[in-house]
Amino acid sequence: MSRQIKESLTVSPYLLWFMIHGTQSGIAMLSFQSRNIKGAQQDSWLSLLLVGLSLHAVVWIIYAIMKHADGGDILHLHRQLFGKWLGGAMNLLFYGYMLLFIVYQIRSYMEVIHIWAFPTTPLWFVCLLILLTAVYIVTGGLRVITGICFFCVVIPTLLLVSIYFPLQYAHWTNFLPLLNHSPREYAQSAFHSLNLFYGVEFLLLLHPFIKHPEKSRKWAHIAVAHSTALYLIVAIVTLAFFNVQQLEHTIWPTLILSKVARLPFIDRFDYVYVFNWFIVILPPVCMAMWAGTRILRQVTPLRSKPLVWFTCGMSFVIIAVLQGPKTIDKLDSVVTWAGLVLLYVYLPLLCLWVHIVQRYQNRRAAVEGG
Repeated sequence: MSRQIKESLTVSPYLLWFMIHGTQSGIAMLSFQSRNIKGAQQDSWLSLLLVGLSLHAVVWIIYAIMKHADGGDILHLHRQLFGKWLGGAMNLLFYGYMLLFIVYQIRSYMEVIHIWAFPTTPLWFVCLLILLTAVYIVTGGLRVITGICFFCVVIPTLLLVSIYFPLQYAHWTNFLPLLNHSPREYAQSAFHSLNLFYGVEFLLLLHPFIKHPEKSRKWAHIAVAHSTALYLIVAIVTLAFFNVQQLEHTIWPTLILSKVARLPFIDRFDYVYVFNWFIVILPPVCMAMWAGTRILRQVTPLRSKPLVWFTCGMSFVIIAVLQGPKTIDKLDSVVTWAGLVLLYVYLPLLCLWVHIVQRYQNRRAAVEGG
């Protein structure tokens, strides 16, 4: 049984849809197409779909694990299974993942702002602006973060209207020939699609903050299905507009697609994308900062507010160090591998271990009771 959380700190089950989808709709949505084609090329949309479907299995695993957590989240489960010191060390590793998540979102968006809009503005200023906004939101609590996540669901969905313009120049023959790649090539494209869906792992910490968490399962699956449908539509439109050779030399295909839109009252519609993405990256940054603060609360005796500022400072220092033209590609690779290990290796093994321990305890209880 999970520990009781004050009702004023909890959220309704249906809001999990916005929270998970909000954390998944990050900076990767602007550039995933150029990486996703590595391997399956014009069939890369199929790899993306398969990754989205596999996330439903990950959600099932998370709920199966959380059912056995005495504290309701993975932080208490680590100590429950591995003891105070090893469990605390594993929680600190999880905190490192949260820092990596924050750094990846902000550093990638800084690059977009620097190249696309403000080439003379110091990068540290953009970084500080995002971090201070995130700190302000996080100090308001989880319910405020949930409200920001709602806007992240609405804005990318409304921007889908703009795909009407590139569809007028679609070349559907770009998808031919169909299904002519090897399993290894599909797997390669699937690997490059993974970072689109990172964010579902926050459920490991959000679980005790949901009213009636057993009723929230369907909303988690709806969030993953929403993200999958959104990315699949964008990927198909991109592949219809660009051919594979063009995509290989395009850094931000989603922004290029937005330039096709012509409206009488907006000359550069791509600027709408660039500046609205400030709101889009806030939910994953805020959620990771909130999660990192919660982890440190379990490891240290400090209160939340100084820990929020500590996470903010750590993120700023790491981002300041990560300079250079190849930083984004290296960050993307590290984040992709870290998420792959967490979601598809560690969580299934943890689920297996939890059930082994549970079966052992049940047998022991039966022997002692008999």
